[in-house]
Amino acid sequence: MRYVKLQARMIIQLHYVASFIEMHKRILDRYLLLGAALILLLAACTGSEQPLTVSLEQNLILGEVLVPTPASALAWRIGFDRRLEPKEDVRQIASLANWLQQQTGLSFEVVAPRQGDTVVDEICSGEVDFAAVGTVSYLQAHHRCNAHILVRGLNVRGEDTYRAAIVTPLGSSLEDLAQLRGRSFAFGATNSTQGYLIPRLMLSEAGIGLDDLRAYTFHESHAATANAVASGRYDAGGLQDTLAQDLTDRGLLRILVLSNPFPSSGIIAGPRVPEKTEALVRQALLDLDPVGEDAEALYHWERSEMPRGFALARDADYDELRRVAAAIGLLEP
Repeated sequence: MRYVKLQARMIIQLHYVASFIEMHKRILDRYLLLGAALILLLAACTGSEQPLTVSLEQNLILGEVLVPTPASALAWRIGFDRRLEPKEDVRQIASLANWLQQQTGLSFEVVAPRQGDTVVDEICSGEVDFAAVGTVSYLQAHHRCNAHILVRGLNVRGEDTYRAAIVTPLGSSLEDLAQLRGRSFAFGATNSTQGYLIPRLMLSEAGIGLDDLRAYTFHESHAATANAVASGRYDAGGLQDTLAQDLTDRGLLRILVLSNPFPSSGIIAGPRVPEKTEALVRQALLDLDPVGEDAEALYHWERSEMPRGFALARDADYDELRRVAAAIGLLEP
């Protein structure tokens, strides 16, 4: 086993040499922007912002999120969709970035999202090179700037798919989706795959559009949607399947229907990342063993949307959800 791992490391290093050559053009381009960077530093005194990154080793060692530092021109930058508490998101992604750094020989930094920006904005502007995103963010980034999907996450059962659940309060008399006509519905955020995109598809297949609902609302988290339904303020709502099942098991909600399985969240690369670098990062992610030998290197990876690691992903896997996203206006420029 050690011999096989040594062989794998040697292959990775050979790929790294090729990737390093590709990276030099990128580095030179960034040094040409040094003057602009200095101007940005001066502008910071007047309130302007620049991309910020989070120190990997310091955050992992000290167990807290430190003040971000200015981005380096020599590192590949990783962004992410906001999911948990901000500092927990940073710790998770920082641990993955640190692991990638050790496995590939490349340098990585984590870019903390700025208020008002999305990871789609950052990947398409070149502020980040890689990102951990949900399906909607991937579809938008691919539509806007031809970002590439590298891998997608494996759930606790080792599946590279997930479902959405439409839930009701415990005492609800609803028996099928058709009975939601004239009722109220709680969605997640508009960029949520399980909280909005898939529930819209489920309602559409039942012949129900937004105009057929008595009222509907959007929430920034699955927890807020669950509270809105469990409290009886809304007749039904869309949730991620794992949370819906947990709340059902605890006697807090009832699952009315589960969706078909759809491709899960994943890791994407921006359009400026060289193919050889993409290939190197993709292979490293496919080799990740978060419940085995790599478990100690990752921060609470069981709380992520890819607790069992990653599987290979193709853009064509997302065609059905792309069609729905386009139909409901999520892929507008």
